[in-house]
Amino acid sequence: MIGIDRTVWALQIVNFLILAGWLVLDIVALTRLRRCQLDDTARVLWVIVILLIPLLGAVAFFVVRPGKPRPDERP
Repeated sequence: MIGIDRTVWALQIVNFLILAGWLVLDIVALTRLRRCQLDDTARVLWVIVILLIPLLGAVAFFVVRPGKPRPDERP
């Protein structure tokens, strides 16, 4: 068969969707982290965890939900 096999094409699409989901999850987690009342050390540690541990870092952030939202930025 000449060209790209459909299975390989489907797996590439799945890989792209996983990468896109990971990036969106990281961006949302970092955005929510900005809204939390945390000291600078805790904030830096959360940024390191979110960025260096793919998927699990952002999921851990949403599970733990550190700090409280700032009073002026509540939805």
